[in-house]
Amino acid sequence: MYRHIDEFGVIPLIGFAILIALYIWVSEAIFKNMEQASYIYMSIGLLLSLKLGSVKRNIFLKKCFLPEAYWKVRILENTLFVLPFSSFLCYKQAFIEALIIHSCAIALSFFNTIGMRSITIPTPFGKKPFEFVIGFRNTFWVFPLLYTLTFIAISVNNYNLGIFSLIGAFVCCMSYYSKQEPLYYIWVHSMSPKEFLNHKIKTALLFSSILLLPIAIGLSFFFPLSTLQITALFLLLGFCFICVTILGKYSNYPSQVPIAQAFAMLISILFPPLLLLIIPLFYKRAIKNLNSILTC
Repeated sequence: MYRHIDEFGVIPLIGFAILIALYIWVSEAIFKNMEQASYIYMSIGLLLSLKLGSVKRNIFLKKCFLPEAYWKVRILENTLFVLPFSSFLCYKQAFIEALIIHSCAIALSFFNTIGMRSITIPTPFGKKPFEFVIGFRNTFWVFPLLYTLTFIAISVNNYNLGIFSLIGAFVCCMSYYSKQEPLYYIWVHSMSPKEFLNHKIKTALLFSSILLLPIAIGLSFFFPLSTLQITALFLLLGFCFICVTILGKYSNYPSQVPIAQAFAMLISILFPPLLLLIIPLFYKRAIKNLNSILTC
């Protein structure tokens, strides 16, 4: 998690603080707005822990550890993974559910064939690789959860929960641009730097719109008309931050986003009008940086 946050261009300490705050907020929302929340919450924790039992991942672990140590590692990591869920369940005095989630997590550590063997997940993004193709296949399970949260938000008339789903989808799409592609993936484009950036931005806006469409429709049609402007504002800001992420990536390529730039992006989240200054600045820097790659 530390590495992913750092690669995304956010100071890890701040990133962890934001994640913890979001985790507590979502957990409180689930318990506040749903019946049988403790069982649903427990199921979410166990469902997410299944990712630790993927075939490819466990083949790697078996190469790294002797059999006895391997099973200890699997039990320990499953236990640690569900610890935030069990801790919050204890906070809500759901002690039996907390005990059940740990017992099930330990049991799941002995079933390491969970995964998709030789299955290619189809995506609508194949014609324009590579960010959304790779990113979506790694995070496809996130979107059913976000769509479910949107459905719950509509069912309990909780607009804030729906907005959280929208923000979560935007963050997921932005994360697809945290990975630096090989130089050849840029050089192969027969485009000028300006055309290349416009191509990347148009592709990101189109593909992210496809993933955001169910959430945006739900918020627009099932909540009062007075909230439509707020939804439109969050959509606009989300698309702007996707653009900033792309421009920030190519303004420093092949290096990672520096701390000063990451801090500027963080400040723009707290004060969105700053985007009017950051977007043109990053755009000019990205054009200058790409000149040496696309014009050679």
